Amino acid sequence: MSEQTRIAVLAEYRDARAKGDYDRALEIGLAAMDIDAKDPGGIRLMDELRGLHQLAAA
Repeated sequence: MSEQTRIAVLAEYRDARAKGDYDRALEIGLAAMDIDAKDPGGIRLMDELRGLHQLAAA
């Protein structure tokens, strides 16, 4: 997956969550798992989605 595509998916996920569209956010999450399964050596998109909800370490 190209970096531009990954950034677009993350932005779409954040937008869906911000709008309260949890059905769309779930669809994006499920698609992320499929993408990760097809590219096991790549950057894990699902990990990035999860990271959006983690507090940063000080």
